[in-house]
Amino acid sequence: MPTAHIVQLPFPSTSEPQRDLRRYYDLYEREFARLFPEFFIPEASLWEMPLWVAHITALLDELDVESTYVDLSSTASPDDCLRALVEVSAPGDAILLSPLAQNFDLALRVSRPLKQMGRITVIGGNMAPLATPGDVSRVVRGQVGIEQLRAVLRPETSADGLVSVRSRSGIAEERISWVPQYRHLGGYAGRVPLLRLNASHGCLYKCRFCGDAWSQQLTLVETDALGREVDQFAERYPGTRLVYIGDKTFGQSREAVRNLLTVFRDRPGYRFIVQTHVLAVRPWVLDAMSELGVVAVELGFESADTEMLRESGKLSRGLDHYRDSLRAIDRRGMRVVLNVMGGLAAETENGHAETVRWLRECADVVWLANLYNFVPYPLVPDFPVLRPRIHDWDFAHWREDAPVVFEPYHLTPGRSWELFVEKVELMTDLLAGRREAEDACLK
Repeated sequence: MPTAHIVQLPFPSTSEPQRDLRRYYDLYEREFARLFPEFFIPEASLWEMPLWVAHITALLDELDVESTYVDLSSTASPDDCLRALVEVSAPGDAILLSPLAQNFDLALRVSRPLKQMGRITVIGGNMAPLATPGDVSRVVRGQVGIEQLRAVLRPETSADGLVSVRSRSGIAEERISWVPQYRHLGGYAGRVPLLRLNASHGCLYKCRFCGDAWSQQLTLVETDALGREVDQFAERYPGTRLVYIGDKTFGQSREAVRNLLTVFRDRPGYRFIVQTHVLAVRPWVLDAMSELGVVAVELGFESADTEMLRESGKLSRGLDHYRDSLRAIDRRGMRVVLNVMGGLAAETENGHAETVRWLRECADVVWLANLYNFVPYPLVPDFPVLRPRIHDWDFAHWREDAPVVFEPYHLTPGRSWELFVEKVELMTDLLAGRREAEDACLK
């Protein structure tokens, strides 16, 4: 087996943030820090340490493959990235890349010459289906596991270099027993505001605009493996006590929730952020959140146009039920953070207006919002139908903080972007107004 070099590429959005979003997230950071004084948004660097590196490191360990981590997140140019990778690797070594859209072209520009120099270049992640055997040595389409990684590193892997991962729908019988290994990520101690932990991987919901819906399967992490991962947190990042539970939907599996409660019962001092689906906000889930020590709950809201969301596979019982769910969380003393998405293909002027109105009405229970513009990643279920509508194939423009790269059904791309900016301005005004009112009360 060759030596494997796990590579984190730079993201343009960390060094060139969109102006309106930058102002909003400055306020967001200050508001978050009022509840979590240790919270900060890293300046011109990754907001979180790249968890995929810890997962790949563990899989390589299981295969007895030596690995290194090459952090190029602050590297200035493709030529600098290529030069750094040539220096640390040798012919026959594997170069593992997992780009998003905005650094996909960069990954390919680095991969092609490395491949010619005898390196085995491997690409996975949301953009991997668009790579070709001419771009890279191996393309991993789907969630990589031990056997998939073993196949990727074998010299006799199929001539086209494709390794597909297929999963059956439902909860997988097999559990994850291996533990992410953080030895390559020690340099992130004190550089990131929170840690991310998964008690399950995958998602059983079928939202067609979501980049995780392709998994169709939920794979649980064994309790012992969770405990050993948290012990690494305590050893390597003792000053970071805020943990984001990375499960796509907290409460999707009772067993995963029980495992988290078991692990943290004798590991006190942590506070948690979880993400869940509005239909999962049930009494037993709220009880579990309270017992675990959850302080903030993220909910996928996307839009107040529930009919549009239903047509896209996002289940809902309507806005009244959604508002009741927010209030149920708020009554438990937990803050609500909504994930609001602009740029959806079927968004309309009326749907946007309803979203703005509803966000104003619920401002008393909505603490913050994470604001994204839709990107048609190849693993998004709607990608095949949107592909003919894509007019901009410059992947550097495929960003959650930039205009859409396709023709929406009911709006022009320019108008779609204007509506997203209006959402950003709304949340900025609501957050600034709340701060002013609270500061006035303190005087």
